[in-house]
Amino acid sequence: MRPIKTLLFILSVFALLAGSMLITPGEGVKIGEFTFHMPTFSEMLMLDDVEYADVSGIINQQFEIDSLVDFSLDTIAGDTVLEVIHRADYDSLIQSVLHIEMNDSGRQNLAKFFFHLKNDSLTRIMHYGDSQIEGDRITSFVRNKLQMRFGGTGVGLRPALQPYDYVFSAVQENTGDWKRYPIYGKVDSMVEHSNYGVMGAFSRYAPLASDTLPFTDSVLYEAEMYVAKSNISYKKTREYENMRLFYGHSKRPVAIQVIARGDTVLEDTLLPDLDYGVVECELPDSTSSVSVRFKGYDSPDIYGIELASDKGVIVDNIALRGSSGTIFTRADYLHSLKMYNDLHPSLFILQFGGNVIPYITDNKAIERYGRWFASQINRIKQLCPEAAILVIGPSDMSTKEKDKFVTYQHLPKVVETLKKVTLASGCGYWDMYQAMGGYNSMPSWVNAQPELARPDYVHFSPKGARLVANMFYNALILEYNNYLEADREEKAEEKKQNTEASSKESSPLKKGDS
Repeated sequence: MRPIKTLLFILSVFALLAGSMLITPGEGVKIGEFTFHMPTFSEMLMLDDVEYADVSGIINQQFEIDSLVDFSLDTIAGDTVLEVIHRADYDSLIQSVLHIEMNDSGRQNLAKFFFHLKNDSLTRIMHYGDSQIEGDRITSFVRNKLQMRFGGTGVGLRPALQPYDYVFSAVQENTGDWKRYPIYGKVDSMVEHSNYGVMGAFSRYAPLASDTLPFTDSVLYEAEMYVAKSNISYKKTREYENMRLFYGHSKRPVAIQVIARGDTVLEDTLLPDLDYGVVECELPDSTSSVSVRFKGYDSPDIYGIELASDKGVIVDNIALRGSSGTIFTRADYLHSLKMYNDLHPSLFILQFGGNVIPYITDNKAIERYGRWFASQINRIKQLCPEAAILVIGPSDMSTKEKDKFVTYQHLPKVVETLKKVTLASGCGYWDMYQAMGGYNSMPSWVNAQPELARPDYVHFSPKGARLVANMFYNALILEYNNYLEADREEKAEEKKQNTEASSKESSPLKKGDS
């Protein structure tokens, strides 16, 4: 081939590529499930480099708020030099804490929880979330910190059948043909009611039977559920003082046997034809494993098992993989009310939003999700009017565009919408997206050494989960410390006014007084 023809061929190829680059949209052309992209001219010239957030400052500024001494006095009141230094450290370090956002109504709402935390012998926190908290990630750290400071043991409420392969705080095994029935996702059409319990799912070891057909005692079922400490868990979670089993909807009586430390500590019968029932017992000292055995011609719907103490703090990890957090209005109100009344939660932590991000296509969808989420908050307030509610928004999440990982287009708007409806509902909002660095921060967490997030650019690594949990805990305890200081100041002012009033009443009349 002559040189001129070779040159013309090369130029024609370049012209064809340039034309394709001009007519191909920046977002690509979708062909079935495949999206065809062409590089832009700026990308060809290396002018379109994605900038990732610098999170080194966020990581380096982390500290444990409980390691600081919280003093509300000054040297005039007799503080030592060491105490003044601690106070200065505290005032300096808390400037790096990302605060919980709330209005006056939200502050009063959270103060209800702090009152219970300060004054009650037992305080329960229910942490609901999507896959970001499954395996007891994030929750376990917060639980341990609270139990170390305020007392309490155990893992709290757990599903009868663990749906996840790995759970940090306990080991769980089941014998028998167990199946879990969630209220979200692909709901089993055989479930003829909406009594799912407060964990959004129930489990059973016998097949579902229709309420409209006669039931026959054809098969005697035996099953077992075993929960034990995990040797890698926090020490406080390895101690079980009390057991409660929440159940219902069995068509026949079921014998139950609870075994702890090798001894039978309870033999009882789960009653049939109840929509909701509870069986409970105290456990021997130093119990770290519990076996529950069932025998009968049917299985109850088991809404959960609680292994906890009767004092201090209980923190439940309720992970709902794939859920957008809209389970509360789907469940039967009166049935949920019965279980919440037994559990008596003082604080709800709702950590959702991540599962809708990949499917949001426009602002209308974001607004619709905001309305749905607001309705969930309102339902919880109806069920538990004395409980406070905190919302943790979604983290940064990356999607791959060509050869770069970037924040999902609509994620910032979803964060702002969740924050807006949360504050309007009189609740507190902690912005996890902002806490980890905001736009395009997830790749920096993935590429940190050691890694703080997984290569799926969605979920935190164990170390990253602990870091985020510590950031949230610092924000929560900072507000608690502020609450204590305001409470002390209020009582001091009240005492001063009472003293002045008493002094005026007891002072003798001066000459000329009448």
